[in-house]
Amino acid sequence: MPADGAASSGYLVRTERSSILMDCGPGIAVMLTKFIHASQLDAVVISHMHLDHCYDVLPIGKQAMLPYGKTWLVDTDGRGEFHGDDSGRRIKLLVPQGGRVTLDRLAELFPVRTIPHLNRAFELAFEVIEYRRGASYEIADCTVSMIPMVHSSPDCGIRVDGPSGSLGFTGDTSYNDNLVTLAKDTDIFLAEASLQAPDSTHHGHLSGAEVGRAAALAGTRKLVLTHFTAPQREWKQARRDDAAAEYSGPIHVGEPGMTFSTVTKDER
Repeated sequence: MPADGAASSGYLVRTERSSILMDCGPGIAVMLTKFIHASQLDAVVISHMHLDHCYDVLPIGKQAMLPYGKTWLVDTDGRGEFHGDDSGRRIKLLVPQGGRVTLDRLAELFPVRTIPHLNRAFELAFEVIEYRRGASYEIADCTVSMIPMVHSSPDCGIRVDGPSGSLGFTGDTSYNDNLVTLAKDTDIFLAEASLQAPDSTHHGHLSGAEVGRAAALAGTRKLVLTHFTAPQREWKQARRDDAAAEYSGPIHVGEPGMTFSTVTKDER
């Protein structure tokens, strides 16, 4: 949950040739500008269509259409024509099946009538791809695989395999065997640790202990916990302790702006 100035879910993965944003909940559009301009993204990959994982996709799309470093309002000619990147390059936007309808409805809620092109983010800024569960997609120098998970909304974990390493991200899910597939031999396993105890409902979330168990079975080299439901340091540390009871490798408590590398040991 947003708390203490932190945004909802959003994780930037970068290689020498690609920039991929996994999820973009409320606040991520602002945080992204600390690292890159939206137009520099190669892809945005949405694990599932819950608000805390996808709401900022619209402002990110609008930002991508605005000329970087220019006073764009006076660059329009009064007809609302698009004067941004005219190369035809679009950001790949991977969403679950049926997600395009939701995106179009979202765009219709906030029209900019004097600059009509800004209402067409999902045509001009993005190439919208409704991904298939279990499918893989080539994005620049990376392979992005959508691993089916178990949640109240159709959800996939996101696995990124690149030239310098691999990463698995759970999205939101209850415990299932595909977690091991998602994290198998990865350099970084980015996993939600939402609960103190296993989920007894049908909503679908992970406890710290379940995350640790999956990480141990998968042989991941580093575990990063995220998607906390309480902001208190004590709560987060307790979820880390739960994971550590099952997994003996390095465990980090994710915080806004934290970075990790698969190439060097420098982390902050």
